[in-house]
Amino acid sequence: MGIGAKQNYWGKYRVKEKLDKSDRQILKLMQEDGRVSNADLARKVGLSPPSMLQRVRKLEKGGYIKGYFTQVDAEKLGFSLVVIAMISLSMHQDKPIDQFISGIAEVPEVLECYHVSGDFDFMLKIVAKDMHDYERILRERLASIKAVGKIHSCFVLSISKETNILPA
Repeated sequence: MGIGAKQNYWGKYRVKEKLDKSDRQILKLMQEDGRVSNADLARKVGLSPPSMLQRVRKLEKGGYIKGYFTQVDAEKLGFSLVVIAMISLSMHQDKPIDQFISGIAEVPEVLECYHVSGDFDFMLKIVAKDMHDYERILRERLASIKAVGKIHSCFVLSISKETNILPA
């Protein structure tokens, strides 16, 4: 087992590779424009297209690149309400936590779910068409999860910064 080796979920060991300056630059550029061509990426980083493709594949295989997606405008799709919901569970044991996580995975309006410390157990980012739609989500989807004890909702008035780009 090498330095920095960690056991993953399947019991296999993997060696954590160090990223060099070019790898970090590739990740930065790809976060800024997921549709950048291999040729343009190679030109910007100063590598040949074949070696660029090899590096991108290595970053994908190593789990640094988790996937590719298109960011769409929620409001143009009719989701004009963004809610941050703070959830307290009724019991703090493994089974209720697992029940909550399984239940929340089935709610498509929940975009993000964080298990947090402090006064609440989970923080959710939820989109809804309007207040009536959020009430429906709250009653039919969130409150029906048996582990839920308390829900505190904060309504987003405006978004000053929204990004998925990690610092280099």
